[in-house]
Amino acid sequence: MKFGICTGPENLELAARLGFDYIECNVSGTESMSEADFNALSSKVKASPVKIECFNVLFPGTIQLVGPQADAEKTKKYLERAFSRVKELGGKTVVFGSGRSRAFPAEMPYRQAFGQLIAATRLIGETAAKYGIIIAIEPLNKGETNCINSVREGAMLAAAADHPSVEVLADLFHMLKENEPMDNLLAVKKLRHTHIALLEGRAYPTVCDKDVRAFFDALKQIGYNGTMSVEGKPAGDFEADAAASLKVLRNSVI
Repeated sequence: MKFGICTGPENLELAARLGFDYIECNVSGTESMSEADFNALSSKVKASPVKIECFNVLFPGTIQLVGPQADAEKTKKYLERAFSRVKELGGKTVVFGSGRSRAFPAEMPYRQAFGQLIAATRLIGETAAKYGIIIAIEPLNKGETNCINSVREGAMLAAAADHPSVEVLADLFHMLKENEPMDNLLAVKKLRHTHIALLEGRAYPTVCDKDVRAFFDALKQIGYNGTMSVEGKPAGDFEADAAASLKVLRNSVI
């Protein structure tokens, strides 16, 4: 497996020194950069031994994918610019979390809302494919969005979108928040990407507790050998907690 950490590009050198394989950055922040700032970032990434292989936060909260404010043309225009920059930086996987953007309006019939989400997900996949990028749908806990709250539901959305550039992510923190059984990973079987953090405080996985062990056991059963990013909060010093987390992750695959 390859291990990364969700952090800003200012920590590229630190991530390399600690031994991470890559870092995971923010799409919407990258898309909104000025040309000068983006060109400087591109030069920095090209000179770094560690790359930005994965990206998250696909959409800013100002873009709605479901409901009366959804605008496919606006969404496509944003995606073209965002994915062109992701490709320039070497990104291969983009996480589709963006809970606010994909939330279902309370007054909207579920069937209509889900149909709109399927169409939006297909549009994301079609645009990503032009840039050689794979989308990983991220199931989020109900405190962050009101739809796609389990890995099973993420797999159902991917199946409904029916595009080869749309796959699924499993995030340990969200699974634990939703009391989702690890057996769901065995049912879904195929994952593009994973995130990990402890349940308490969404802390970095500096200890291999029972939840971390169960997550790795399930991933081993489905033969997962892809990427895993630490996505959470350091309890203390960022560098110390990041280093401790990487040690736990590498020991967990032995």
